[in-house]
Amino acid sequence: MASPSDEKQQLIVDTFSRFDTNGDGVITREELAKILKRLGPDQFNDDAIDTLMAVADTNKNGLIEYKEFVAWVMQDDKKKKGPIDRRGSFSVDFRVLLPERFESDIKDRYSLDKLHLGEGGYGKVFIARDKEFENRRVAVKRVARTGGSLSEALQAEIDIMKDLDHPNICKLLATFQEERHLFFIMELCEGGELFDRIIESGSISEDITAKIISQVTSALAYAHYRGVAHRDLKPENVVFTSKDPEDLHIKLIDWGLAIEFTDSPMTAAVGSFSYAAPEVILSHNKNKYTAKCDLWSLGVLTYVMLCGKPPFWGSRTQHLRNAKNDNYPMKGGIWTSMNPNAKDFVRSLIKADPNKRMSIDDAQKHIWLTEAVTDTGAADARQVLSNLRHFANSSTFVRLCITAVARQLDHKHLKGIHEAFKQMDINGDGVLSYEEIKAGFASSFGEDSQEHKETLHIFAGLDLDDSGTIDYTEFCAAGLGQKTAAQDDVIWAAFKTFDRDNSGFIEKKDVQSILDDADVQDAWSVEVCKEVAHDIVEMVDKDGDGKICFEDWKKLMQSCWDSKRSFVETEEVPDISREPRKWGTGGLKAYDILCAISQLSCDMDED
Repeated sequence: MASPSDEKQQLIVDTFSRFDTNGDGVITREELAKILKRLGPDQFNDDAIDTLMAVADTNKNGLIEYKEFVAWVMQDDKKKKGPIDRRGSFSVDFRVLLPERFESDIKDRYSLDKLHLGEGGYGKVFIARDKEFENRRVAVKRVARTGGSLSEALQAEIDIMKDLDHPNICKLLATFQEERHLFFIMELCEGGELFDRIIESGSISEDITAKIISQVTSALAYAHYRGVAHRDLKPENVVFTSKDPEDLHIKLIDWGLAIEFTDSPMTAAVGSFSYAAPEVILSHNKNKYTAKCDLWSLGVLTYVMLCGKPPFWGSRTQHLRNAKNDNYPMKGGIWTSMNPNAKDFVRSLIKADPNKRMSIDDAQKHIWLTEAVTDTGAADARQVLSNLRHFANSSTFVRLCITAVARQLDHKHLKGIHEAFKQMDINGDGVLSYEEIKAGFASSFGEDSQEHKETLHIFAGLDLDDSGTIDYTEFCAAGLGQKTAAQDDVIWAAFKTFDRDNSGFIEKKDVQSILDDADVQDAWSVEVCKEVAHDIVEMVDKDGDGKICFEDWKKLMQSCWDSKRSFVETEEVPDISREPRKWGTGGLKAYDILCAISQLSCDMDED
């Protein structure tokens, strides 16, 4: 398959030839005007065309030569991108769409059940209901703040959970900080712990074990890629999202002992003794170890699921002696009829020497796991992919609003999108590459389809944070249908994301704070952020009090979907004229003109 850069280069060549109608190798002002006025007759007036001509014609001979045309287009890759096209030509960190409440009473927002679900690292976990919409339930982890201060460990846990965005990692929705406690608001996984299922059944079937371990491995691989080790992998920290025994979707929880290992070495002897790697137990809080400690725990977890017993037991001394010698039973009983690939997977992980332990990449590719993956079908994926195409043509603020919705949705709302994501995530790394997106469009619509031809443009529109891959939340936001996103409880959660001080209203300072924190300021100045915040509030605020209430917000979200639907229904060339342009600086995003031209259905050469 062609790379994004190859496809972009071909797009440049094709578009140049459309401008160069007489084929003489240069573009005259008349040729430039002919195409641009077809794109936007109201926006591309004579002054605008003269400005663009002056920007591109660097040798000032009155013509745009091919090398000048390429330089004009490629300038977008060489400088900070500005707020000049409605699809969003700058990066936005969607991870900041996580409300953090300071000195705010959680009881004003949620009703907490008295009985707790369980106990995680340093805290108890409760079920809570949103007081505004009681059908919206969440899990709340309450942690005591020592001396009223937020420890480095707690701040690290918040930062890690904000950063991790994977379909098999429990989603953090918000935090509340009070004088004595910190509350983690998380999606509620009602299916219970894997530990309970092992206790109930004695062991888990080999087929189901492989399907579950495949998800755990994917979550660990994603975390390790981002420089995070879990360090407390055990059955209690793997939970099912649903009570339905046929639904095997799991989430990895409790990142209280997790650590970013790229900047600081791991030395602490932490985790559960039965599942901790020998190098962790023997670190004595000073000897370094690596993220391969999670791979040992993965092997022990798999062993326990398959046979219902731990590989090592007895006293601490006996446990360590057997662990260091890779001495554990794998003969007789249930192991006699066990798939050799399952046993090989376990043996490759339970290696006392970390250097001999299977890598996380090899674990993902292991035949035992790859054979267990089931085809989820393409019917739902086709509709989700159609939504991706439409989302990519929305303004940055529209995409930010819809992403705020997606950021607050739990697994119940995202089931169909989750299945489509799994189907497209061919290598199981928890993100989607350009090639995987392209392959998804080819599979669902065909290689000759317009959707497949627009992959490069769509990919750029989905990649909000400009990371070069599509993260899970980015995909979910783009794949959402209006039916899900228009539910009042869902819109309410997104509204509270922008209501940063929990006042019940969204004010200009709230919008500006979101824009600042989302790294928009890297492209927009402080003054522009203020102006945009002012314009947004002025546009939505119906009673002129300078605040956006929930009803105003609902209407705003409806307008977001109306803008998407108009494109869906008409299939017209995206309107690239909605954002104000600064023509005097030559600030038009050249590459987006190429994309718009490439989507014109008529043969402009005949005009």
